[in-house]
Amino acid sequence: MHRLVDTGSVHGHSYVRVAGRADAERVLVVVPGLNDPLKRVGDARWFASLMAIYLRRYRDRHAVYMLSRPHGLGGARSTAAMARRYEPAIDALATAEGVDAVDLLGLSLGGFVVQHLAATRPDRVDRAVLGLAGTELSAAGRERLQRWRALARHDRWRPIYTDAYGLVASGATARALQVAAVGYDLVAAPDHPEDFEASIDASLDHDGRDALHDVAVPTLVVGGTRDPFFDERAFRDATRRLADGRLALLDGVGHDAVLEHPLAFDGAVTRFLYEEP
Repeated sequence: MHRLVDTGSVHGHSYVRVAGRADAERVLVVVPGLNDPLKRVGDARWFASLMAIYLRRYRDRHAVYMLSRPHGLGGARSTAAMARRYEPAIDALATAEGVDAVDLLGLSLGGFVVQHLAATRPDRVDRAVLGLAGTELSAAGRERLQRWRALARHDRWRPIYTDAYGLVASGATARALQVAAVGYDLVAAPDHPEDFEASIDASLDHDGRDALHDVAVPTLVVGGTRDPFFDERAFRDATRRLADGRLALLDGVGHDAVLEHPLAFDGAVTRFLYEEP
């Protein structure tokens, strides 16, 4: 019998799991974004609990996992290699849950990874969601990640946290997070900063054009017209390349969609996941 919230590790990937409701028969695996090397779900109990609150949004019909990447990224230095490292973990979770295939939700960089997973493992993927991830980064997105990489190489984490918090939240929430970053910078440099730099490099190198053409499973692209890392063209291009692609383009929204616009973001995701085949 599963508890409402469980934590653990599978093939080196730490996870937090939220049980579905009594009649939930499906499994959703959330693949986190560029923030993952800064704090993985297995690094601190408080962080796993925070992520569990987010995962509860999807438990009506799914048992829901957030599956972090391993320390050292399992040697992966590209989004395709990261996806290959995920494959045995996805296999193990599907087997443990008694399902043939899982649904995948990739957030930002996680969406790059999901592009490859959905292309190479249609036997294990039922439906895929590319959350705030297009074919490739925009020029502005590339510039921002290059700036973060330079800061990380000089152990200047506060400007990275402050900038990132301003992208994923707005108003009072963003200001509170940015103020918190002042103290956080003094005590909480990531345990594996090289993983953050490697993840940036993988994001900069990602080009999903070939992988997207190979995705046969139904796939939703969720994007925003004000995203700091992707332009509208990248979301539309990703959708066009998919054999069974849908686009939910959220007007006036960027990477703050998950925290600040949950009705729009989650509504698009759940409508797609819950629709009848």
